[in-house]
Amino acid sequence: MSDLPSHRLDPRMLRVWYVSDVIGIVVVAALAALAVVAWAIVRHLGGDVFWVYLVAGVVEAVCVGDLLVSPRVEMATWRYDVTPTDVDLYHGVFVKKRVLVPLVRVQHVETKQGPILRAHGLASVTVSTAGESFEIPGLAADEADALRDRVAELARLAKEDV
Repeated sequence: MSDLPSHRLDPRMLRVWYVSDVIGIVVVAALAALAVVAWAIVRHLGGDVFWVYLVAGVVEAVCVGDLLVSPRVEMATWRYDVTPTDVDLYHGVFVKKRVLVPLVRVQHVETKQGPILRAHGLASVTVSTAGESFEIPGLAADEADALRDRVAELARLAKEDV
């Protein structure tokens, strides 16, 4: 197998993943609190609430563990390159995934910014083929725009060569 791609994500993407995970943990905690309240009502009617506390605690522990491990590992492994023939992507936490997207197969390329990415000055680039879409999640907004334009131009040139 050839060398790994050389380009990495913007370091601010680590904060974006942390913020997204914290929002997820808060949502899970709110749902767990609602479940505890519901079971407290059932308990008042004669049910046992121990299992609800146990499940809610385990779910929160898993979410916090994911928050502590996944963003740093994902940031350390995410790499990409764009060559005249392919978009090369490498990423993964537990399962490492390497994808080569032939530019001749690219149908369109887009940039996206949700509110959290926008707040950090980042954007993602999505490369779409007829069957799948592949995302590079955290680039500086101007770098994402330049990458989108470069991939679109290389895809156009690759199709002209066929």
